Amino acid sequence: MRHPRLRFSERAAWALCSLLCAAVITNRIVGQSSPNESRTDDMDHKKLSLKVSLDTDKARYGIRDEINIRVLLTNTSASPLYIYAPIEWGESASLSLWMKDMLSGRDLQQTIIADSLPPPPVSKDEFIELLPNHIYGVVLMSKLSQLNIEKKGTYELTIEYHSPIPASMSFHLPAWTREDGTVSSNRVTIKVEADPK
Repeated sequence: MRHPRLRFSERAAWALCSLLCAAVITNRIVGQSSPNESRTDDMDHKKLSLKVSLDTDKARYGIRDEINIRVLLTNTSASPLYIYAPIEWGESASLSLWMKDMLSGRDLQQTIIADSLPPPPVSKDEFIELLPNHIYGVVLMSKLSQLNIEKKGTYELTIEYHSPIPASMSFHLPAWTREDGTVSSNRVTIKVEADPK
C-alpha cells in the first residue's frame, strides 16, 4: 500500500500536468504564438512576387524610327500587391532601361532619358493595387537617336523595376518598396537598319 504522502504528491503532479496542458491548448485556441511563429507570419506577409515583362512594337527599325517600349508589371504572388505611382523612368524613379550593342558587347550610355525623383507619397491613394495575376503597363515612346542608337546593328534591351520609396512610406500596405530590391525583365533583341535612300 502506498504512503498517504506519496498519493498526495502524485495528485499534485497530475494537477500540475493538467494545468500545463490546458494552458498550452488555450494558448493555441486564442491564437497566441511564439516569437518564432510571429517572425514566420511576417515573412509570409512579405512573400510578394513581381514579374517585369518587356516588349517592343517591332523587331526591326530604321535608324530614324521611333520605338515603343512596353513594360508590364505582373503580381505573381497569391496576395494583393501595391505599386507606387506614378511610374517614371530613371535610376531615382521606378524604371531603368539598359541597352547593349551586341556586336561590341558594350552597354550604350544614355544621356537623354530623364531621371526624375518622384515626390514622397502623402496617402494610400498614390499606390496602384495589383490583385494576384493582375497587370499594370507603361509605354516609353522615343526616337532611337534619343536612346543613343545612332548606327545600324543589333541591340539588346532590358528593363529593371525598382521602387523609389522605402518601406517606411508604404502606409503599411503590402507594397513593393526599395527594400524589396530590383526586378529585371526578359531581354529583347532589335535590329536597326539604315534608312532607305
